[in-house]
Amino acid sequence: MKRARVLEIIGKRPVGGVGTVMLNYQTYMDAEKVQMDYLIFGEEPESFDERVKALGSKVYVYPALSGSQMGRTKVYLNAFFKEHAGEYDIVHLHAPNIAFLAFPIAAKYDIKTRIVHSHATLYAENKIKAVRNKILWAMAQEKITDRIGCSKAAGDFLFGNKPFTVLKNAIAYEDYLYDESLRQEVRMKEGVTDKLVVGNVGRFSRQKNQTFLIEIFAKIKELHPESVLWLAGDGELRSEIEEKIGGLGLEKDVRLFGMVKNTKELYQAMDVMVMPSLFEGLPMVGVEAQASGLPCVFSDTITTEVNVVGCPYLSLQESAFAWAKATVEMAGAKERRSYPKELDALGFNIRLEAKRLEELYLAKIAE
Repeated sequence: MKRARVLEIIGKRPVGGVGTVMLNYQTYMDAEKVQMDYLIFGEEPESFDERVKALGSKVYVYPALSGSQMGRTKVYLNAFFKEHAGEYDIVHLHAPNIAFLAFPIAAKYDIKTRIVHSHATLYAENKIKAVRNKILWAMAQEKITDRIGCSKAAGDFLFGNKPFTVLKNAIAYEDYLYDESLRQEVRMKEGVTDKLVVGNVGRFSRQKNQTFLIEIFAKIKELHPESVLWLAGDGELRSEIEEKIGGLGLEKDVRLFGMVKNTKELYQAMDVMVMPSLFEGLPMVGVEAQASGLPCVFSDTITTEVNVVGCPYLSLQESAFAWAKATVEMAGAKERRSYPKELDALGFNIRLEAKRLEELYLAKIAE
C-alpha cells in the first residue's frame, strides 16, 4: 500500500491547542502508512517541534502570520511548494484564514487533496479580525476538496451546509483516569486538604475569559470561604489577570501555575473546573478533566459534545454569583470516578479516532 504523505499547515506556533491535537493523533497513527510533516508560521521554538521530529516528522518554520503581510506569506508558500513539488499527496490546513492563499498554490503543484480543519466557533477573538477572517474565508471556497471539524459545532460554524467529517479532539484518556491516592498525595503536597479547589487550564486570553473567572471566584469565597483557585497556563493577559486578582484582594487564594506538564496531577487534586470561555471548537482540557472524573461548569458557548459527566452550562449573561453557586453545587454533586465507556461512546478515544484519520488519508490517496 502506498504511504500517504501529508503536510500539516498550522497558522501559529503550537503551544497546546491545535498542536496538541495533532501530536495526539500522530502518536497513535501508523508511521509506515502515513508520513506527517509540518509547516508552521511563528519563529519562537517550542517543544512541539522536537516531539513530532521524534515521531519522524520534518518541521518547516516561517515568520508569524500578519494581516498586513499576506503578500509575504504568499511568497513563502509559493517558494515552499515549488521547492517541495511532488513530495506531498495531501495538505491538511488548520488555519482557515489562509486557505485562500495556500490552496490555489497547492493545487498549482498538483496536490489533489486539500483539507481544511475547523477548530473554533468564531472567526477571531476581536471584531476587526473576525470581519477580516470571514472575508478571507469567503475567498477560499473554490480549491477546498475536504472538510473536517473538531466538533459538529465547529464544522457547522465554518462549513454551513457543506459536508464535513467530525474528528473529535480525542486523548489517551487512560493517562487521566481517576486516582484517589494521587489526589490525596497532591492535595497534601499543595496544602489544600481542607480546601475547595476550583481550577482552570488554558491560555490567558480573551477567549478563555479568566478575568470573569476571577470575579466568579470572589463570589465563591463568599459562599465557601475555604476555597482556592488554581490557574494553569500563561499568555498575553497575564498582567491583566494578576491586576484583577490584586484588585479583589485574592492574592493569597489564587495560584498561578504558569505553563505546566503535570495537568494530570492538577485535575486529580481539583474539586471542580470552571470554563467561562467566550467560544471554543471542542476544548480538549474539558475532556481531560472529565476523564479524571472532575466535574466542570461550562459556558453555553461551549458545545455540549464535550459533556461527558453531566456538567451544567451557564450563560455568560448570568451573574458571577450564579456561576459561583453552580460551581459550589457541582463540586460536591457527584461521586468521583472514571468514565472510560462514556469517553469511548462519545469519540474521545485517541486510538480509535487516530485510526479514522489514518483511514481518511489513505482513502484520499487511493482515489
